[in-house]
Amino acid sequence: MSDEEEIMYALVFNQLMTMFIIGIGGFVFAKIFKVDNEQQKFLSKFLLYFINPSIILNSFNLEFDAAMLKQLIFVAFISLIIHVVMIFTGLLSSKNHIDRLGIVFTNCGFIGIPLIRGVFGNIGVFYLMGYLVVFNILLWTYGYYQMSGSVNFKKIITNPNIICIILGMIIFCMPFTLPKTIERPLSMIADLNTATSMVLIGILLAGFKPKESKRYIPQLARFTICRLAVTAIINIVVLFCIYKIFYNFENIGNLQLMLFVVLICSICPAGTSISSMSVVFNKDATYASLAVSFTSLFCIFSIPAFVALAEKIIK
Repeated sequence: MSDEEEIMYALVFNQLMTMFIIGIGGFVFAKIFKVDNEQQKFLSKFLLYFINPSIILNSFNLEFDAAMLKQLIFVAFISLIIHVVMIFTGLLSSKNHIDRLGIVFTNCGFIGIPLIRGVFGNIGVFYLMGYLVVFNILLWTYGYYQMSGSVNFKKIITNPNIICIILGMIIFCMPFTLPKTIERPLSMIADLNTATSMVLIGILLAGFKPKESKRYIPQLARFTICRLAVTAIINIVVLFCIYKIFYNFENIGNLQLMLFVVLICSICPAGTSISSMSVVFNKDATYASLAVSFTSLFCIFSIPAFVALAEKIIK
């Protein structure tokens, strides 16, 4: 926590407010300069394939610690449990493929990374890598299957984020850290993430067209409640059970921090990858974009609320 021992949900809220203000700037910019879809795609790719890989490599640039490696594996294990729970939640809550994917795959990159980095620092982002490994593997297996009816393993092994996680693990296991000439630019690129992510969210929200979206409102309302509230409550219960099982284990590390990293990732809004996949597989891309935008808008209230609830339970 901070030096003033602020409550975690207050830190989360303050970080979200900072990000929200940047998002407003992106919204205003998009309205003034009429940002088009191609420019949105470029910024998305810039984040996904340039900034995020740099964050991953930078987060693994630590002195090797066998205990931390075990903790990272443990976070991946917890993340797998949470993803399986969300898959079943999605399957039970809707027959719509976009809804099902939106329940499972959150915006843990664009919103989760800067939020966790702002609250927990680089150690939080290090643990988040365990979540991202599970996320990316399931996105390109379960997610791809839901949209196309097949599985594309090439998309998994060639994903730059997966490649950088593997490289990052190699770097972490080395008996030395990266030289300053490499570490400094990686760190500078990683620092771009929060602002760039929120500018993109603001640009996405600027594309919202009320007249074209009226017919989606009932479905969007149901999906938003399920993604931001129902899933959050279920995940808190699951993480509480995990906490009760493991909190007496020795040498497990900061269990509460690891659980809250996974929780925050799992209660973020629907991921932008959902709208991208909808375009690729000729699904309802308009609805998918609205689902991302709506949940992104309301997460500023839901994330601090459920973090506060979890703080009262997981302690």
